[in-house]
Amino acid sequence: MKYTVLVIDDSSIQRLATSILVKNHPQLKLLGAYGNPYEGIKAIYDEKPDMVFMDVLMDNVDAFELLDSIEVLPPIILNSTWSKFAARAFDYGINDFLMKPMPKKRFDIAIKKVISQIEQAQLTKTKTFSFLETYSEFNA
Repeated sequence: MKYTVLVIDDSSIQRLATSILVKNHPQLKLLGAYGNPYEGIKAIYDEKPDMVFMDVLMDNVDAFELLDSIEVLPPIILNSTWSKFAARAFDYGINDFLMKPMPKKRFDIAIKKVISQIEQAQLTKTKTFSFLETYSEFNA
């Protein structure tokens, strides 16, 4: 299974670098890369990606303002040249925080972590559905 990814970063160089890492990963499929953060947010709603890479500081907006505007968050991996944002990022419940430039090894660790979280959530959902199905049959 390939997991779908959006990249949101106003730096064309970083957007390209992240997109290349995504395209070269055997378990990932790039849905789109956005330099305009508002277009990226629209794409989250339209495309419903499995995960999103997002820069912390972008023109006229930061990732935290964007995260506040999204009702249902997919797994988010924030990236920045500033480590001071890491604690705040985790307070927002993001899945990982990567420093720029993004080393491939650290990128791979973050992807493995997020895929594991996605699979665990799917397993929990399946078990819950199975339990509810059994419970309703028992009470019928």
